[in-house]
This record gives sequence, C-alpha cells and structure tokens, in this order.
Amino acid sequence: MIYGTKLLETDTEIFIAALTKTPVYVWSLDSLGVYYQVNSGFIVKYTPDEVQIHCEQDSSMTKWHSRESNEFSIRF
Repeated sequence: MIYGTKLLETDTEIFIAALTKTPVYVWSLDSLGVYYQVNSGFIVKYTPDEVQIHCEQDSSMTKWHSRESNEFSIRF
C-alpha cells in the first residue's frame, strides 16, 4: 500500500471511483522495487485488464494503464 492512500483492488472499488469522479493515482514499480506515481486523474473506462485515466495535467488526454503492471489508489 502506498502511504496515505487506499488501494483500489476490485472492480467494484474501481467502478465507485469512476462513478463518483474521485481522483485516482496510478503507481508502478521501478527496477529497485520502489513505487512511483505514473499518472493521476479520473477513471473514464475500465476493463478486466486496463483502466483508462483522464489525465489531470493535460485535460485533453486520456491514457490506458494495465491493471497487471500498475496499482490504482485514492487518497483517504
């Protein structure tokens, strides 16, 4: 778990975050096993394999992130 955030692990948690337009953080592991933030924004769509995030930095851009190689969390 990334300190100060709650991990979104189930489809239900991802669905609720998308429905409520809760800001989501996307995390990945570097080669040393340390988590770093890849992206943040709002969930637009999700599948069993990927989550599409509407980026906060560039309001016209969305990006797909693999659920297998990334973790998704919200601040609590």
